[in-house]
Amino acid sequence: MQTVEGPLLVHAGPGSGKTRVIVHRIAYMVLQAKINPGQILAVTFSRKAAEEMKKRLNELFDRRTAVTVSTIHSACLRILRSEGIPGLGTTFEVCDDEHQNKLVRQCMEEAGLSFEENNLRRIKGIISYAKINMVDPDAVVPGPGERFDDASVTVYRGYQAALKIQRSLDYDDMLVYAHRLFKEDAAALKRYQEIYRYILVDEFQDTSSLQYQIIRMLGARYRNVCVVGDPDQTIYSWRQAEMHNTDNFRKDFPGTRVIGMDENYRSSKTIVEAANALISRNSLRREKKLTTSREQGKSIFVICLKDAGEEAQYIARGIKKLLVARSLKNRDFAVLYRTNAQSRAIEDGFCAEGLPYKLTGGTPFYKRKEIQDMVAWLRVMRNPADDAALARVIRLAGKGIGAKSLSLLQEQAEKSQIHLNQVLRQSAGLSTLPLRERSAIARFQAQVLGLQAESRQVSLVVLMNRIIETTAFRESLQGEDNPEERWENLVEFISLAQAYEHVSPAVALSSLLGKVSQASGMDELGHEADAVTFNTLHGSKGLEFPVVFIAGVEEGLLPHGRSVDDPARLEEERRLCYVGITRAMDLVYLTYAEQRLFFGQANYRTPSRFIRELPANLVSRRDYNGHIVRDGPSGYSAAPSEAPQIEMLLNAGDKVNHPKFGVGRIREVLKHAADFHVIVVFKDYGTKKLLYSLANMEKL
Repeated sequence: MQTVEGPLLVHAGPGSGKTRVIVHRIAYMVLQAKINPGQILAVTFSRKAAEEMKKRLNELFDRRTAVTVSTIHSACLRILRSEGIPGLGTTFEVCDDEHQNKLVRQCMEEAGLSFEENNLRRIKGIISYAKINMVDPDAVVPGPGERFDDASVTVYRGYQAALKIQRSLDYDDMLVYAHRLFKEDAAALKRYQEIYRYILVDEFQDTSSLQYQIIRMLGARYRNVCVVGDPDQTIYSWRQAEMHNTDNFRKDFPGTRVIGMDENYRSSKTIVEAANALISRNSLRREKKLTTSREQGKSIFVICLKDAGEEAQYIARGIKKLLVARSLKNRDFAVLYRTNAQSRAIEDGFCAEGLPYKLTGGTPFYKRKEIQDMVAWLRVMRNPADDAALARVIRLAGKGIGAKSLSLLQEQAEKSQIHLNQVLRQSAGLSTLPLRERSAIARFQAQVLGLQAESRQVSLVVLMNRIIETTAFRESLQGEDNPEERWENLVEFISLAQAYEHVSPAVALSSLLGKVSQASGMDELGHEADAVTFNTLHGSKGLEFPVVFIAGVEEGLLPHGRSVDDPARLEEERRLCYVGITRAMDLVYLTYAEQRLFFGQANYRTPSRFIRELPANLVSRRDYNGHIVRDGPSGYSAAPSEAPQIEMLLNAGDKVNHPKFGVGRIREVLKHAADFHVIVVFKDYGTKKLLYSLANMEKL
């Protein structure tokens, strides 16, 4: 804390109180070392963290401090507003995510690109990668096997041209232009080196290569740079976080003093020892071991459950018991999971138990756009006179029916005091509409009538799959941000429909819609101040709770199926599990299901390898009723005895379609226990090794 001059690297493990140390270090610099607070720049990597640090500093100083505390993006934006950008000056705009998505979609449409083959997230990711690595649009050369293909290069160039016309920057541009300013204008760089003689960087492991270069340039003159982070908590590589920045810092700032903050003040000894054992399996790290002076505490509970419904019920009822047994409050509990789609079953379980919850940084499952879109279709199937649902469906799938035409149709319905679907049936006589749009309405009406007829005869699972097939539903998701995550949510919703297979189609449809309505109303419980926190593992970093449940600790979820064949990504998944476990102060529950539904079909699951990597003496394995679960010879719980041998229906050379990776060709099929590994070469995603029972591939 008292090391003020010269470069300083602090390795701060989870629960070591690093934010408190940074705040008190700043206080020491100002109050004891008499450093001008205006010369101190403290960089964090989220607005929330910046506000928390400002609050703590103001409390310490008993007044508003002159120390600059901000995110790296905000700091760069202030500099650019002051210095200006060639061709833009100081009056440029900053576009948010929604504006960026709109521009990228527009550029894709102008280039005649299909959203099905080139999803929005992939294109945005490539553009961000290019900017973070300072690759100019005109310098990009597409090529086979390269990250940049013809589609991404075309969109990148068009997108950057559109930003220039609109005198706008995106978030990455703030960094790009600030770096360019410091690189090309020595006088400007010197000015800001004088202004910020002392630099502190929190969560240093989350910096990208470009962010680090800006920090390095600012700190090069006086070398009073203190960076605080934990490479073992590097979990944002998909945001271009560069885990080698710690090594780069030591090279760029010779004589760096290194301090380790390895004492964990948060967690019990059991949790700390388990976390150490888990993360020690990673090879891409420097040896570091957490310690704690806290008591040993309870074992880590590993709970084997039948399916996602039983998992949700176990968690909800377990929390109810612990509330009484340990005199805790709802806010003392967190339920963490790898993917957002997992929250559906858990939300349902909490609603059934009347237990309040809040989703941190997320949207309740049934209020997510893709779910609301499918619900709108189902509402139209049940009740053609549901005007609000029908209008939403027209906006989604009414190809050729523009916003102006829809508005005219709605006005006609109101004027005639009839329902919108009745106006659609009469659209042929609406002379105010162009012939082309009347034809589009007729096609859409025929599509809806066909699906309504099917809805009276087929199961909900079949009906939803038919809606997806006939309305280009999945292709429309590719034009949204996070299309893979949205698709996972939709698959989870279809799996929910499996519960209504035993009743008639009409009863099933009404029951599912009733459940959605009830669950949406229960979301209001989460507005209570005392509620259980739901969060993804990625979103949980920096938080702490007395009790933590991590759901879905299974192969294919944690680690995620997209990571198991890539050693670097697998290590990041292990770091993610490490982060989740170290959020807990007293109790950790790791739950896994023996089977989960996928498109309404049961898939047998395998407990995560991360469970096996925990020391046996620190783990207590139980089932739903608290009975001890015996381990198999490998350290995994024994697989359910009824799990069948998988029948392989595909061969090498077959052309297939995967729900996430799209079209590909099978290169090899390998026997794997009761299952098969399938090696597939995909058009957009390269070679993947997939577990056949989980892949849900369709032969083309």
